Order: sequence, then C-alpha cells, then structure tokens
Amino acid sequence: MPPSALFTPISLGRLTLKNRLVLAAMGTAYAERGGLVSEGLIAYLARRARGGVGLVVTEAAAVDESGAPFPSVLRADDDRCLAGLARLAGAVKAEGAAVALQIYHAGRQMSERVSGHEPVAPSAIPCPMVRAMPRALTAQEIEVLIERFAEAAARARAAGFDAVEFNGGHGYLLHQFLSPLSNQRDDDWGGDAERRQRFVLEVVKRVRRRVGPDFPLIYKMSADDGLPGGLTLAETPEIATRLEAAGVAAVVASAGTYGSFGCIVQPVTDGEACLRRHAAVLKRALTIPVVAVGRITTPEVAEDILERGEADLVALGRALLADPDWPEKARVRRPLDIRPCITCNECLTRLFRVEAIRCAVNPELGREREFPAPRAAKPRRVVVAGGGPAGMQAAALAAERGHTVVLLEARDQLGGQLSVASRIRYKLSMGRLAEYLASRLAATGVDVRCGVAADVRAIRALDPDVVVVATGPRRLMPDIPGIDAPWVRTTWDVLSATSREPEPAVVIGEDGTACEVALMLRERGIEVTLVAPSNQLARDVEPVTRRALLTLLEREGVRVHAAITVERIADHQVFGRAAAGTAMAFEAGLVVVSPRLDADHSLTKALEAAGLPVHAAGDCVEPGAVGAAIHAATEVAISL
Repeated sequence: MPPSALFTPISLGRLTLKNRLVLAAMGTAYAERGGLVSEGLIAYLARRARGGVGLVVTEAAAVDESGAPFPSVLRADDDRCLAGLARLAGAVKAEGAAVALQIYHAGRQMSERVSGHEPVAPSAIPCPMVRAMPRALTAQEIEVLIERFAEAAARARAAGFDAVEFNGGHGYLLHQFLSPLSNQRDDDWGGDAERRQRFVLEVVKRVRRRVGPDFPLIYKMSADDGLPGGLTLAETPEIATRLEAAGVAAVVASAGTYGSFGCIVQPVTDGEACLRRHAAVLKRALTIPVVAVGRITTPEVAEDILERGEADLVALGRALLADPDWPEKARVRRPLDIRPCITCNECLTRLFRVEAIRCAVNPELGREREFPAPRAAKPRRVVVAGGGPAGMQAAALAAERGHTVVLLEARDQLGGQLSVASRIRYKLSMGRLAEYLASRLAATGVDVRCGVAADVRAIRALDPDVVVVATGPRRLMPDIPGIDAPWVRTTWDVLSATSREPEPAVVIGEDGTACEVALMLRERGIEVTLVAPSNQLARDVEPVTRRALLTLLEREGVRVHAAITVERIADHQVFGRAAAGTAMAFEAGLVVVSPRLDADHSLTKALEAAGLPVHAAGDCVEPGAVGAAIHAATEVAISL
C-alpha cells in the first residue's frame, strides 16, 4: 500500500512539518478571564498534538484589548501573557507538533455590552450579525494597531511558537479593511482595491520586519465573503499573491464573515469539504503552500484534496474536537475507529453563549486532565438496557473501566435514533457514530444481545450488580380525531421505512425532525405540505443549521403553512384552522406526525421495586439531543 500523502513532510519557509494535517484555530473560551492561558487550554491543545497532527494553531489571540470580544478570549497584547504562552507552546511541542499562535483584532464583530469596549472598524458600518455601530478608526489609530500586530507576533516568537497565523478572514478587522462591504473610507486606507489592501499589507510587512526573515507567517483569509457586493474568488487570488510577495509563507483558504456565518462554520446540510474549491483557486495563483479547511471529516476526503492538487495541507477543526486521535488513526489506516463529528454545532452554540465549548460526541473535550477515566476500584457485573447512543456509550466506557458488561437491545440492531437519523441525506455521520460506538463495544468485550427486550425478568436472570437504563423516550401523539388511521405515521416510522411513501404527504409538526422528514420526502419527489402549529419552525435546531434547513425547505418546494391548528384527520385529508379563523383542508395520501417526546421511567421504577441498583441516562430521563445522552451516559459510567 503506498504511503499516504497526508503523512509526508512539508516546509513552511524554514519550518518543516511532519505531516500535512493542521488543527484549525477555533475559539474555546478556555482561557482565563483577561485572556491569560489556562491549564485547561494547554491540556486541550497538547492532547490534539499528542493525537498526531503536524501543526497546532491556537485560537485567535487579540493583539489589543480593544479587539477582544469577550473576557475569556486569548490575548497576546501585553508581556504579562508571555509566561502562559510559553507554557502552552512548550506543552504542544513536547507532544511532537509544531505550534502557531493565531493573532487578530475583532474590529466591528464585537459588542460593547459583552466586551466592555466600543467596537472600531475601518468605517462606521455595523456587522449584520452583531449590529453594534462601530466607530471609524482614525489614521493615527490605524498606525498604532499595525504596531500592535507586530508586538503580538514578537511575543509569539519570544514565547517559543514556531509560527504566527493572522486571522485575516471571517470578517475580523484585517478582513474588514479588505472588503468593500465594511471599508468605505476615502483616504489612504480605503476606497479602491489598492487602498483597501494597504492595512493588511502594512501589518504583514511590519510583522515580517519585527520577527525576522525566517519566522513563518501564515495568513488565513476568506476567499469569498459569501455576500452580495463582497469579495469573491475573482479578486482574492490577487490579494493572496500580494501577501506572498509581502512575506507570507502559507495561506489558509476559508470563507465568510459574520454576515454569512454558515460559510465560516458550515452546517451539516453542506457537503463534505465544501470549501475545497476555494483552496484550489488560490493554489493556482500561488507558489507557497495552501491549506484547505471547511467540513473535512474523513481521511479519504482529506487525501483526495491533496492528491488532486487542490491544496498542500488540510486543516481539521470540529473533526479534531470529536477525535483528537484522528491523525494517528488515519496514519495506521483505521478510519472506522475515528469518532466522527456529526456537525451538530453544539461546540459553536456554547461559544455563542460565551461558555466553554464541549463536543456532543466526545465527553473528554475540555476535560483532558480527567481522562482516560480511571479503572474501577471494584469491577462489577453491569447490565445496560438499550442500544442507542446513551446505552452504547455507557456500556463501552463501563467496560473500558474494567466492568463486565451485558447490553440488551430490543431491536435487531444497535444505534437507536442514530441509525434512524442517518436516513436523512446529510446526516450519514449519525450512522458512522453508531458504527464507531459498536466497534468500541466489540473492542472492549461487551456482551451485546440484540432482539432481547429488557424487562425485569430478563435483567434479573443476568444477576447484575447494577443496571443502567437507557431505553429512550415515550412518543406521545397529539389528541387529534382520526390520528389512528392506517395512513397516519410518525416521523420515526417514516425514517425507519424502506419502501416509497404514498403522496401527497402532509407533515404535522414544527420541530427539526418534522422539517427534516418533510425535506426528505420532498427530495424523493413527493409533494409535501408542512403544517405547523406556530411560526417557530425548527426552533430546537442550532441557529446555523436552522437557517440552512429552512432555506432547503423553500428551495425544494415544501409548502409550509404555519400557525395552523389541526382539528381532525379524515378521508385522506387534514382539516385545520388558521390563526385568523379560516378553515383549511390539505389532501393527504400520507400523514406524518412528529410526536412529543417524554421521559419514560417505567423500567427504572420497576427495577427499583424489584430491589435492583439502577441508574438511568439519556432520553428515558430527559429527551434531548444526542450530545446530552452521551454526556449523561458518561457520568453514569464513571460513577459505577
């Protein structure tokens, strides 16, 4: 088998990386208030280095207090930061990876309410997302900020970092000067394209003079703003060539601003490696290495990008939150052992709330100093009831801690809601997560028994020391006359079915699952009407994915009727009433209802009544997202 292109060395100037894999810079909120390096941040980055990545890029460090958007953003604006930065750089390098400090200024993409500082920008034009009116920088302030970038880069070098990466994309200050959407000055720092580029080029040149000719500078840029009137791939290659001439050693090809946030953090509805074209366009214009980024989740896709010559390196973000050992597992050709990122964006949602990030599928993220979980002091015989994500996680971790585990699953296969959700076109990673958890069960010797209903009698026959209940929720149908008709099904039924459904279809519900099932049926060519009781479609879905999902519903032609009270189902019709009182009727060969999920404590209470020690985790306790189930199961397994 030929060696993988991912694992051949590459040089960025005089820095040689052991492979082509990069940890992309991602905000974590792990730093201490005031922007100092915390031990948790060091542990998080060192763990990714230990997993085999060639280059670790830190989250963005503010070069000035005026550009730090929240209290726990990393900082490099003062010598008080040096000691912590040095510890961080040393810890990462000790694990075998090179390390770069990303530096930036948030500009207008921050709020005074959160940061305590008035936002500044090239022009007094607010960010479409933050909406705070910034103050236009004076020429004197611009000169000061150029020097602040140089000072921060010098600190990075003094602290032992191998390189500096500018965050020159994503709508932050450097990008704000480049884009005509945010820079409408009419002086030496804005106007035509030449003057809009001046600030960026002066920053790079000043940094190059300060750190010397041999210290690698990486520039992360948005190759396309993703907004009407913004920068496009027609003009950004020319900007990249000028950056190369100014002394940049590599370019990262990203996209978007806060006004087009789905380009920065791509939702699950976007295809794999959805920004690879951006990298390919920049690579044709440059002689320095280009880094591809953006929803690259599997070794096969990463390898393909390199083999096609679209990029020289591949940056992984959320994929390395999910599994820090992704590089090593790819190197030894064990891709099925990689814990997949399901692109649920739980990490992003927490960061929006200025909370430390966590990963839905990897409970160890942010808790690297607590894992691997210690071996159990007294091994026990554990029975787990339920083979969904909570049950599989609890069983696998309990076995890894030294317990003897039997898992009972009533259906003929493991996976629960993961296997069902994977029927949706863009949620194949849910199926991969089920496969990953099943492989852990096999590797740890869990005795898996599918097709066995977990009742008190079956569990007691196994003579357990403790039982973990993870049997899922109850599904409660709404009280609608006619809902028991044979042509009425639940969203779960439709997702589980393999045959073509009759049409036209009416989907009753407003949650994310109702919207996804409506979209899935429409993509199969079925005429679909979505009848929602309110105007709040998919409110249980995180914002970036919700926006993409609603766009898909409209683009694919799903007819949406919101704020409808369904009164009855009869004669292959759904009868309802609009908020204004207007009676409505919808033809339906098939009616799909999204049931309400409720906790189900029945097995737990029965086991307790039988005198068996019992814990419960997942949707049987509190219905929620996959991440909540996995994290709850982790805590149960650690407590055994």
